[in-house]
Amino acid sequence: MIERKLTKVMLNSEQKVIIIENFNAHHSWWNAKISNSIRTKALIKWVNLHKYDLINTSDINTYHSYLSQASLILNLAFASKNMRNHIKNWHINENANTEFNHEVILFTIVMKKVKLIENSLNASYNLQKVDWKDFDKHLQKTKNKMIVKMQRITSLKAKVIYLTECIKNTVKLFVFK
Repeated sequence: MIERKLTKVMLNSEQKVIIIENFNAHHSWWNAKISNSIRTKALIKWVNLHKYDLINTSDINTYHSYLSQASLILNLAFASKNMRNHIKNWHINENANTEFNHEVILFTIVMKKVKLIENSLNASYNLQKVDWKDFDKHLQKTKNKMIVKMQRITSLKAKVIYLTECIKNTVKLFVFK
């Protein structure tokens, strides 16, 4: 199972990557109580091969079974070497009330020169009143024009800006606050 998950991850050495997963693997690296590793061979091999670091604070449980009263460390976070120093304050949110046995994991990513974008979730749009068919028709109608322009743009950043503006303009036409 772990092998299948990890083979899908395509990496290059320059990417800043964080991988978080319920690996259901038990190892003394993240849990000092473990004397016999379970389901870790492929995971440890992959982590070492790609030179990833464990983000978790060791010995902090990420899973609590309220039925069996078991507390385990199943959810693991790993970061590429070039990302590791950007991650701060890994912790469990003990106040989060989820309906699941897995704890909410929080951490901060601190980067230099990060351009922040507006969080569209904070906007108060009335999505119930959107005519989604017209919205889709408009995007379909302008799609070919966008594709032609995208082919002329060479910079990835410029492409992102252009597509963002296209989407914003469509939203202005069909989505109301």
